[in-house]
Amino acid sequence: MPTELEEALTAATSVPGLVQKQIDPLLLEYQRRFAPLLAAIPARQWGSTQYFFNRRTQRPDAGGVVDGGARPLGNSTYEQAVFNIKLFQAVGAVTGFAQTVTRDLVGDLRQLEIDGTVQSMLWSVENSFIWGNDPATANGLYPICSGLDYLVSNFTNGTGSNAYTNATDGAGATFSTKILDSLMAQVSSNAGLPVNGGSYMFIMSPAILGSISQLLSTQQRFMGEIEVAAGLIVPTYRGVPLVESSFLAPRSNQMGAVSTATATTGGTLAATTYYYQVSAVIARFGEIQCSTEVSQTTTGSTSTVTLSFSTPTNMPDGASPILYKVYRSTTTGTESLVGVVDAFDTTGTAVTSIIDTGTNLQTNSSGNTGPTLYQGGNSGAKARGAGHEDIYLVPKDPNFFLRPYTRDMQVIPLAPTTTSPDVLPFAVVTDTVAALRAPKYAGRYSRLVSAV
Repeated sequence: MPTELEEALTAATSVPGLVQKQIDPLLLEYQRRFAPLLAAIPARQWGSTQYFFNRRTQRPDAGGVVDGGARPLGNSTYEQAVFNIKLFQAVGAVTGFAQTVTRDLVGDLRQLEIDGTVQSMLWSVENSFIWGNDPATANGLYPICSGLDYLVSNFTNGTGSNAYTNATDGAGATFSTKILDSLMAQVSSNAGLPVNGGSYMFIMSPAILGSISQLLSTQQRFMGEIEVAAGLIVPTYRGVPLVESSFLAPRSNQMGAVSTATATTGGTLAATTYYYQVSAVIARFGEIQCSTEVSQTTTGSTSTVTLSFSTPTNMPDGASPILYKVYRSTTTGTESLVGVVDAFDTTGTAVTSIIDTGTNLQTNSSGNTGPTLYQGGNSGAKARGAGHEDIYLVPKDPNFFLRPYTRDMQVIPLAPTTTSPDVLPFAVVTDTVAALRAPKYAGRYSRLVSAV
């Protein structure tokens, strides 16, 4: 004969509609990132839309002279540079109904949404500080500031005040601590000052930091720690902090298939075979692997090449592209960065085709031309393959690297409207820019593979 407990269990399983649903009030945050770079960069309030500053690029000549003689008059050389402050914004809302019915489970739903939006904003800004490109997005609806990928990209010596090298292509090499030593030597030589924990920091992925820990496992107790920002304590290598960022880890995400077409008019491409790869910079994530190589043969001397593709899907957390990077060569397997474009044209439509005219990259077939010249092109920047990631060595000195801001993460309450009276909207805004005042004093090692 069944017991009362057995009868109760049987009744519960046979009539599930009578079983009350229990939900754990502890909310699982299923989207997480390491984003300490913003906290580690010195910040300063700024009361303008542009951050202007002066720098001396050459000192007066000096040297020996005969008794009673004189040297020619010499003067310092100065130049003025500018960074455009960029507005970052997010808008959210909950309904009064949802606020009420969820109160017993999550408390203040609107505040929960605000907190999540602020965190997402921090990730978006840090992603821009690493991967952003101001010139490519300046004329669009969603402009962002330039990041380290654009600012630290002298793979070969430039000219004038840019006559220095601050970036090295690892070409898929496996990471070793020699690379950290090489970066420190390069930056120290360019800057003419020692690289130490008080003035510099490495920015790297968790995988690279794991490689360092494995390589130095017998010396772990000799690797000190340092506080690079309030409450942010990190390990060091030769006294230089090792700061993790989630936006440098490539994972296995890759740009999808790209198709090509050509026209004999409207461009300046000469007659030959061009090889292309396209990659995307994903919001709150970073650059993914390039597409499989495609080729297109042109004729005449006024040709264009059109690259068509679908918007990448199945990206981390459902994020979408914010930029596309086009790599090109006339020899298979040797593509280098020819230009960067906004992932949205000036009408706000998602870009699904890029036209290489030989002078610039136009977006979408509607004739949306964008910038008149290539933006971000770099012969030293190569297509990113499986597992490729970068390491940066950047200054912590505000004389060299600064984050000017106008509004530093403000929450703006918005009013319900007559058409949506039960909606409780809000906006989160911040105005800032990655002002790397001295790119000569930063370093980068690109396209490395973690040893983990």
